[in-house]
Amino acid sequence: MTRGLAAALLLALLPAPLLAQEPSPSPSPSGTPPPLRLEIDVDVVSITAVVTDKEGRFVSGLGTKDVEVFEDGVRQEVSFFKEARGGEHVPLSLVLVLDTSGSMLRTLSFLQEAALSLLSKMEEGDTALLVSFNDSVKASSEFSGDYDRLESYVSGLQAWGGTSLFDAVHYGLNRVRDQPGRKAVIVFSDGADTTSSMKEQEVTDYAKAVEATVYSVGFKGEGGFFARGPRGFLRGIARDTGGSFYDPSKVGDVLRTFSAIADELQHHYLLAYTPLRAPDGTFRTIQVKVKRPNTEVKVRTGYFSVKRKKRPVR
Repeated sequence: MTRGLAAALLLALLPAPLLAQEPSPSPSPSGTPPPLRLEIDVDVVSITAVVTDKEGRFVSGLGTKDVEVFEDGVRQEVSFFKEARGGEHVPLSLVLVLDTSGSMLRTLSFLQEAALSLLSKMEEGDTALLVSFNDSVKASSEFSGDYDRLESYVSGLQAWGGTSLFDAVHYGLNRVRDQPGRKAVIVFSDGADTTSSMKEQEVTDYAKAVEATVYSVGFKGEGGFFARGPRGFLRGIARDTGGSFYDPSKVGDVLRTFSAIADELQHHYLLAYTPLRAPDGTFRTIQVKVKRPNTEVKVRTGYFSVKRKKRPVR
């Protein structure tokens, strides 16, 4: 078996590269997150890419010969390339991180409708995890493709309390990190963080280490999102992970925003390569170029190349 084929099979069949956090690999939603510790197995680096033309229309039908991948400016050999909708479906693991703080009281019903509309567009094999946050972070138990089960969780959301935005985003990333296939996190909030234990920079760095695309929606809520909200955080974390930032100005736009995100999630390309350079603890930039003219590519900015801990020999 060739090295490229082996890498492709590993990527398709096994969980994503290991990213560990000590002392607990998955902090409790309501507990205090442990100190940040990043470890990543970079034998294979996977990339989710969205390709559009100059008018913003999705470009489909691309193949391995149509793209070039560069790490810190050095071209890499693509060992795996697949279109999410081309032939066999590439499963999507989705995390919805939804603000249920007190300021969301009048907007919550619109958010619930938008979230359910997005979940209804999931394809067979896709799964979702729901995370809600106010003073604390709560979540559905496991990733599920059962729409009725997900609908029950969304319908039961209530608005009250503060805003633990950073803790919730970190928790969502932590839960999705080891899922197979494509990974995406959608964050909705209408205000600034007020009750998190995590710091903004810690969560931003963590997002760069998890191979998940973040879509963030900053709604101007009762308190004035742009006056007090984390616009820079939401925009930055989306940019760094190859996602998009949306700022709907009125509640009627929330449903259209979630519909646009659902549409983009159906037009992903999944690529993988084995880095030519050994792990050295640095942040490495990623660039994907498409050889077709008048196209634009959206991917994460890079990843942390941290050598994983060696397991003891038994």
